[in-house]
Amino acid sequence: MHFLSMVAPLVVNFDQDFETEEVLNFAIGAFSLVLLALSLSAYRRTHLNRLLLVSAAFGLFAVEVVVAQLDFFVVPLSENAEGVITALLDFVILLLFFFAVVRGNQGKTGEP
Repeated sequence: MHFLSMVAPLVVNFDQDFETEEVLNFAIGAFSLVLLALSLSAYRRTHLNRLLLVSAAFGLFAVEVVVAQLDFFVVPLSENAEGVITALLDFVILLLFFFAVVRGNQGKTGEP
């Protein structure tokens, strides 16, 4: 059996009506939820406050994926509204990651 004949069914045709973007967004959203669960679990073990910021960022990332997919499943949003919402969420996510990095290893008491 030829190698390409085994791999060919696994290749995604990006030109067909099948929405590859939707599948990728679902995978990104699921992965962000897994990272949210892992960061919350790490917070429960270490009680480092910066992990709460990281958890919030991963949670907002999952929310952003949901907002991007709303027009397919629930309520169609205008492109402008969706663009503003996702840009705002991106900005907040970046701020949360920035503050998580800048805070250092502070725990519950605020001591380094």
